[in-house]
Amino acid sequence: MPAIRHPSLRFLLLRWLLPAMLVLLLAGAVTAYWVALRSATKAYDRALFDTALAIVEQLAMYDGKPVLPLTAQARDVLLVDKFDQIFFAVRGPNGELLDGEAGLPMPPQLPKEVWSEGRYYFDGRLNEQPVRVAALRTERAGQTFTVLAGETLVKRNALVREILLGMLLPEMLLIVVSLAVVWFGVRSALNPLASLREELAGRSQADLRPVTTDVPEEIQPVVQEINELLTRLGHSLDTQRHFVSDAAHQLRTPIAALQAQVEATLAESDPLMRQQLQGILAAAHRLSHLVEQMLMLARAQPSLARTQPEVALEDVAQAAAEDWLPVAIGNGVDLGFELAPSTVFGNSLLLQEVFSNLIDNALRHTPRGGSVTVRCGDGEDGAWLAVEDSGPGIPETDREKVFERFYQSPGSSSSRGSGLGLAIVREIARQHGGQASIDRSPELGGARVTVRFALG
Repeated sequence: MPAIRHPSLRFLLLRWLLPAMLVLLLAGAVTAYWVALRSATKAYDRALFDTALAIVEQLAMYDGKPVLPLTAQARDVLLVDKFDQIFFAVRGPNGELLDGEAGLPMPPQLPKEVWSEGRYYFDGRLNEQPVRVAALRTERAGQTFTVLAGETLVKRNALVREILLGMLLPEMLLIVVSLAVVWFGVRSALNPLASLREELAGRSQADLRPVTTDVPEEIQPVVQEINELLTRLGHSLDTQRHFVSDAAHQLRTPIAALQAQVEATLAESDPLMRQQLQGILAAAHRLSHLVEQMLMLARAQPSLARTQPEVALEDVAQAAAEDWLPVAIGNGVDLGFELAPSTVFGNSLLLQEVFSNLIDNALRHTPRGGSVTVRCGDGEDGAWLAVEDSGPGIPETDREKVFERFYQSPGSSSSRGSGLGLAIVREIARQHGGQASIDRSPELGGARVTVRFALG
C-alpha cells in the first residue's frame, strides 16, 4: 500500500497566503487603476476646459449674429498637441454648427442642475475614435451657445499606465518579499521540529529519556505529551521486566530441587527406572536453561552505548571460551578463535552473554567432528563479532524468524534449545547500537551469525 503524502506546513501556509495576496493584489490593481484614471481625467479635463474657455472668450456678437474671430495662428495654438488630436465645435441655441468639427458629439440631454456650473465632461466617439469632450454653455445677447472641446485619449491612457505601473510594482515587490519571508521564515521556524525529529530518530528503542530539544511554545504541549508517553512506556516495560525476572527467580528454586531429587533417585534406581529418570532429568535441565535465558532477557536493561565504558571484544570472547571449550571438547567439536583487537561502548556481562548464546547455539547445531569459529574485529562501519559453524545452516526463509522469541526452525536437529538465545543476542545488540544478521559461512558452510556495532 503506497504511503500517504501529507502536505507540508510550508505548503499549507502558502496555500492560505497566496490567494489572500492575489486578492489584495487584484483589489490594489483595481483601486490603483481607479485612482490613476481619476487623476488623469481630472488633470486633462482641466486643460480641456481651458481650451473651451479660451474659445468662449473669443465668441462675440455682431449685428445679433455670433462670430468666432479665430486666426489661423490662434487655432494652431489651441488645437495643436504633441500627442493628441484636439477638436472644437461651437453650436447655437438650436444645436446648429457655427464653427469647428461637425462630428464632435453633443452632450446628452441633462437636467438643468447638472449645468449649474455651466460645464460638463463626457466620453464620446469621433470618426470611430474615442474622445473626451468638455462642454461649456455660455450666453451672448440672450442666446445660449454650447462650446465643445475634445481630444483623443493618448496622453490620458499613457498617464494611467504610468500611475498604475508605479503603484503596482511596489505591491508586487511586497508580495514577492512577503512570500520569500514566509518561505524562509517557515523553514527557520521548523528547524526546532527537525531537531526534535533527529533526536527521536537517533535513539534506540530502549532509550526512553525525556526529550530535551528546545522547541517553540506552540510545540511544547506535543513534547510534553511525548515525554509523558515515554514515561508511561518506561513504567510498563519495567513492570514487564520485573515480572519476568521475579518469575524466573521463583522458578529457580523448585527446578533446582527437582533436579536434585531426580539425581538422588537416579543413583539408587534400577536400570529400567534409571532410563526413565534420565528423560525426566534432561527435561529438568532444559527447563532450567529456559528459566536462565528468560532471566537474562529480563536483565538486559536499556542503556545508551556512550554512557558505558569501553569493552574489548577479544577479552570478552576469551572469557566465554573458558566456559565453552570443555563443552566443545565433550561434543567432539573443534572450537576455534580468530580475534582481532576491537572495542565497543557497552556492558561486558551482556556482551559476554552474546558470545555465550552464539557459541551455545553453534555447538548444539554442529555434528560431532565439525567446527565452530569465533571471530571479532574492527571494520569501516565499526566493531563486529561473528560465530560460524559447519552445521546444516539456516534456510533463508527462517533467518529473520529465528530471532523471534521461542521460535525454532522446523528442521532443527536440536531438542535442547529454548528459542530465546538469538532473541537475546538481537536485543543486546540493539541496546548497544548494533544489529544482528544471519547468512551462510563461506568457509565452514554452515550458519554465520554476525553482530555489527555502530561507530563509537
